[in-house]
Amino acid sequence: MRFRSVVVSRVAAAGVVTLLALTGCNNKRDADARPEALPPVKLVEQPAASAGGACILWDYAFIRDKIGVTFNVAAADQVDDTSTCVVQTVDGAYPDLMLSVVESTTADAKLFLSDLKPDKAATLKGLGKAGFRLNSPASGSHGPAVEISWLSEANQLQTLKFTFAKSAPTADVTAMNTKLLNLAKAMDTTD
Repeated sequence: MRFRSVVVSRVAAAGVVTLLALTGCNNKRDADARPEALPPVKLVEQPAASAGGACILWDYAFIRDKIGVTFNVAAADQVDDTSTCVVQTVDGAYPDLMLSVVESTTADAKLFLSDLKPDKAATLKGLGKAGFRLNSPASGSHGPAVEISWLSEANQLQTLKFTFAKSAPTADVTAMNTKLLNLAKAMDTTD
């Protein structure tokens, strides 16, 4: 009996040695078997329209050409008949540009200006059927904002709002009034 257990032990030990040899418990072999370093991650910029919602109306080059700011991140949402889109940079939350579109309305120009235009807003001429601009001061974590809302020729309620970073110079805010109006005019369609 004793002979049998010694033989079994020796056979088991030989099996373990063989198994270790086959699995490569050799440090040199382990170093050679390591995979090559992975290539660096490359970020691919998706078009703004790929976010869906109101973003389908935009592309980054169009925005840059109209207001002189380059964005590269977009997010969208839709609730009932209202679509939204917000574009930002990968560098931070501000500046950002928001577009909101209510698909259709029965409101006319008079109702739009009397019911939707805030008291401190300026009436705009030459944009859709009626429009206004509202400038807001810095608040919380963001700088001032310029908002333009209008009743489009296609009977849609549209709003553009550009929100600056806290450090925005006053001259940039003033210039954005005209730039945002030009963007709104470029977006105002009859259908």
